Amino acid sequence: MESMVMQTDPVLERVRAVYETDHARLWRSIYAFGGSRDVADEATAEAFAQALRRGDEVRDVAAWVWRSAFAIARGELQRRRRGDGELPDGSMTDDADGLADLLHRLAALSDQDRELIVLCHVGGWKPGELAAVLGEPAGRIRVRLHRATERAREILENDR
Repeated sequence: MESMVMQTDPVLERVRAVYETDHARLWRSIYAFGGSRDVADEATAEAFAQALRRGDEVRDVAAWVWRSAFAIARGELQRRRRGDGELPDGSMTDDADGLADLLHRLAALSDQDRELIVLCHVGGWKPGELAAVLGEPAGRIRVRLHRATERAREILENDR
């Protein structure tokens, strides 16, 4: 039993370090992506729990947790969209009107475009860093981000 605890300590410490540095920023990013506190809570907690369960399989804990949290959030949002179409509890309607309006308009973007914009502008990731998080070449991330930003600009300008 003692050896099991000793083997998991480094994993626990790696996950704890990422939790301390990234949890709040990750939660805000997931919330901005999905507009739901429930989805942000669930996706963030589950991503860290999965990282702990996977242990040494996870080489880059931060990249893995961010990628997993967005995948969990995407899945939950798709599941909810297939449901009755109502906003979930704790959704963006309980925020300030300006933020709710912005999130509502950005919801017109594809999940992939919205994810990139949120990761950069809310999550604080640089395009080059996103290559590790998303598992794509940095050049492709820059092109996708540029195109997503242009689409977002068009949506925001057309809604004026």
